[in-house]
Amino acid sequence: MNRSLTRRARAAVAAAVAAGLLAVAASLPSASDGAAVSPRTAAVDVAYAPGDDNRDGRVDEDESGWDCRSMGNGVCGPDVPLECRDAGEALELCATVASRPAYGWGNPDGSRADNPDGRAMVRDLEERPGTPEFAAALRALDAEWRAHH
Repeated sequence: MNRSLTRRARAAVAAAVAAGLLAVAASLPSASDGAAVSPRTAAVDVAYAPGDDNRDGRVDEDESGWDCRSMGNGVCGPDVPLECRDAGEALELCATVASRPAYGWGNPDGSRADNPDGRAMVRDLEERPGTPEFAAALRALDAEWRAHH
């Protein structure tokens, strides 16, 4: 007897749910009503930050909204050397200077000037990364390299 009551109760619940779904479906606009039907009609619109490409609610590294200079650890790209850590606004110039090979030149008097590679030159700077003096020293190293290449 208990089984038959349970079966009847389940059947009644299923019938009620089906009737409710039919009523909801009948109340939605259809293409025959002349109204434009949008799949977003019943959905809730959620606003995402610009650049949140995967729509997970936050802008992650490598998404279009990521700014490597102001987000995360401030290091841009895979080839930024450790010597340029904390370089601040001079990060790009620091990475450029650090990527250069050792070079030298001959002077008019016959003497030779040789410089180590860029990483060693950045490492040997007395100025602290992130300061205006550090950026000025990088500009001087860059100007010297350009003058001889």
